Amino acid sequence: MLVPRLWLMVKFPIQRQLLLLMLLLVLLLMLLVLLLMLLVMLLLLIIMLRHMMLLLLLLRLKRAREMLNSVLRPVKSVLLLLLLLWQRQMPQMQPQASAVHVAAAAAAAAKKQESRKSAIMPSSKRVSEIGRRVSDVGGARQSAASVASPAAPAAAAAPSSAAAGNANANANANAAAAAAARKASKCVQEVQRMADKREARRQAQQDRRGDMAARGLTNNPNVDFIDMIEEFREGMEFRHLAKDGPVKENRITVCVRKRPLNGKELASADPDVITMPDGEVTLVHEPKVKVDLTKFLENHNFRFDYSFDETTANATVYHYTAAPLVKTIFDQGMATCFAYGQTGSGKTHTMGGEFSGGVQNAAKGIYALATADVFNLIKLPEHKAKNLCVSVSFFEIYGGKVFDLLNEQKRLRVLEDAKSMVQIVGLSEKVVTNLAEVLALLDAGNRVRASGTTSANQNSSRSHAVFQIILRTAKKKLHGKFSLIDLAGNERGADTANSDRQTRMEGAEINKSLLALKECIRALGRNKAHTPFRASKLTQVLRDSFVGSNARTCMIAMISPSRSSCEHSLNTLRYADRVKELGPARPKDAGDAAPEFDEEDEEENDDKSDDGKMNLGASMADADLKRLHQSLRSRGDVGDDGEIFQFHQAATQVVELEELVVEEHRALVQAEREMLKEDDALLNKVDQVDNDMDGYVQRLDDVLDRKLKALMDLKERVHDFKQLLKQEEATSKQVKQLRYI
Repeated sequence: MLVPRLWLMVKFPIQRQLLLLMLLLVLLLMLLVLLLMLLVMLLLLIIMLRHMMLLLLLLRLKRAREMLNSVLRPVKSVLLLLLLLWQRQMPQMQPQASAVHVAAAAAAAAKKQESRKSAIMPSSKRVSEIGRRVSDVGGARQSAASVASPAAPAAAAAPSSAAAGNANANANANAAAAAAARKASKCVQEVQRMADKREARRQAQQDRRGDMAARGLTNNPNVDFIDMIEEFREGMEFRHLAKDGPVKENRITVCVRKRPLNGKELASADPDVITMPDGEVTLVHEPKVKVDLTKFLENHNFRFDYSFDETTANATVYHYTAAPLVKTIFDQGMATCFAYGQTGSGKTHTMGGEFSGGVQNAAKGIYALATADVFNLIKLPEHKAKNLCVSVSFFEIYGGKVFDLLNEQKRLRVLEDAKSMVQIVGLSEKVVTNLAEVLALLDAGNRVRASGTTSANQNSSRSHAVFQIILRTAKKKLHGKFSLIDLAGNERGADTANSDRQTRMEGAEINKSLLALKECIRALGRNKAHTPFRASKLTQVLRDSFVGSNARTCMIAMISPSRSSCEHSLNTLRYADRVKELGPARPKDAGDAAPEFDEEDEEENDDKSDDGKMNLGASMADADLKRLHQSLRSRGDVGDDGEIFQFHQAATQVVELEELVVEEHRALVQAEREMLKEDDALLNKVDQVDNDMDGYVQRLDDVLDRKLKALMDLKERVHDFKQLLKQEEATSKQVKQLRYI
């Protein structure tokens, strides 16, 4: 449409010619651009085809070379051995007579014929034939000399000196041949030794495959990996921890426990990929497949304070982990023990007690064992004089909210008092006098704990369960506290497969709490001036366990041994290994340490706005979360894009604003009840004969104004909440995978 209009506007022929010329130039430029684009696409296509052909050629050459080497390897070894023997015998050979040459030619022909036969012989027969051939070299020389002596009858009449010289030459030749045979025998022995070793290895492999066939594992796709793992373990020496061995006195103790294969894994012949040769080292054999479909194992090595294999009982685990921490609370200290890992890895078995026939024996769990030790120690004379009282509490943290498991899962609020001490408002604290009362409370709390389904497990723990043993004086003053935490399944901390908001909020809170927990343990181990405990609800309620000089922590990383859980087990071990690295820095690692993040300076900057004035409206939780992510980015634990920080920040704001909306709604309902009473009083008064209409109208107007103001405030808060939910959903779509390592 534009060209006809321009054509009509142009009146002069010269201008029309110029216009046509310009149009032609534009068309030519467009054609050139199209040609260039086609050329570029063609060039890219040629490059891609060339790379693909090179790749295919390399794969074919590699396979051809392997096949050729497998065929020529035995022939090459025989030829090299024959060449070595020939080189050693050549300097000693001297021409004796024509009969000697004839015999040598006959022997060479025989050797050539025998070498052709040996090319198709088995390896063991071939080596024995080579040894026989080398041993016959001396006999061949002697027979040649015997043939040479009657071949020249005229030599009998020669002088005696010539005969003696020939005899000496023959003797020297025979001695040299015998020495060469002895030297060659060492090579033969070495080849024989290698062949025997290879045959023994093949026989052992056949025995293992026969055992696998007897167990019905012939058609198992993991049979090659099982064979490689068993071969790897054959040369290892295993040493288990003693039941009552010496305990390391560490402020931060990190250990790992492996559970045995369960019935489902045994039925599917899932291989055991975890090896614990001693009480410290843990090996993970990760099965992998190369591009050419070659199977291999990638072995990961980890070292912790303690490594407990599948044969270790709960009592032994308790002896090395939680038992040393019980004494801490009697010395006015704070102790924490975490059970961390994938759902189904044995956390509840370790903390809550052993299972037998589907029934849990809570008396053999760390909860009960620690409580029993507390009751035993409190009876000692040095503690009995303190007049201490034992009480317990049991609550869970689910989606950033705290629920009391001993009070029908009532929702609780976490606040800070004027002394900056964290208080859980309304938390039940039950006084106990014996172990039976504690077991009854544990059973009641476990029945209402939240659980759900993830992409990894059908019954995943969706909450952090916190069981606390509290010592108080006669004046109700806190003396010591032991917190035993069964953390949520760590696969939920990275679960973004489900787009449901509830699942996202669960995953965000678990992911954030694991990152914050790692930083709080780091601050505890290095005596940092600031601990970012407000970054998550878990670390906030456990604030007193991360501050003070008399605070100790133990983490038990639980792992599953099966191949199907290999990825989750590796994530658990890497997290535990990272926590162990965050302990007190060793002198040899000082040069490699990451730059420290100055929390105090950042805290001062966060509390101020751009103009230098104090920003009183800033959330302390947001400030700690920001410091947490900046500290993580300074060490490379999270990326620099800030997507995870924005997602965590949005999730935290959703939880905080949700609490405000609920509280304002609850307050509005209470206010409406009061205003309803006031309405009833007004109606009763207006029905009287001597009612004051002006007063009635004024009071009714006041009541309506208050109702309208409360409703408008709540509506505005709900509108902000809706906008924040949309922001959280948009932010969550930008996060592909949450990290907690």
